[in-house]
Amino acid sequence: MQITFLALIAVGIAAIVVAGCTSTAPATPAAPATTPALLSVSIQPDIPRYTVQMSSAPGIGLSPNITGQPQPANLTCTWTTDYGHFLIWDAPDYTVNERGTTVTGNRTKVYWTYIGENETLPRPQVHISLAVADPSTGAVIGHAEKIIGWDAKNDTAVIG
Repeated sequence: MQITFLALIAVGIAAIVVAGCTSTAPATPAAPATTPALLSVSIQPDIPRYTVQMSSAPGIGLSPNITGQPQPANLTCTWTTDYGHFLIWDAPDYTVNERGTTVTGNRTKVYWTYIGENETLPRPQVHISLAVADPSTGAVIGHAEKIIGWDAKNDTAVIG
């Protein structure tokens, strides 16, 4: 009986040794996965409501708000709208310049406005889009949208 018990112990120890000896060398830790940098892009309006009857601004001022790293020095910002149009209004002379439904520039602030007639006809919901691209590759690295609706009288644009 003693021999059987010793034989079982010897077989158990041999199994443990064999299992430990057949394993491969410790794996080298994998390099941490790198993820591409993500930019956070949003559209920052100057005012929440606008009507063409306002004399204080030519439209709703819209600025790109871009955070995250790395940021190329000269990001290209492309603004588009499906209703109304964009204006540029800046130094040195602060002359209002109409730019149409698409504007491309380097972190350009734009003003969105509309033609202030036919308030009796329903106005469509307005979609403002901002695409931010790396100028060296042309790849879009960030995107944001804003929706503009209308008040009950159909004459005041309201940022949603």
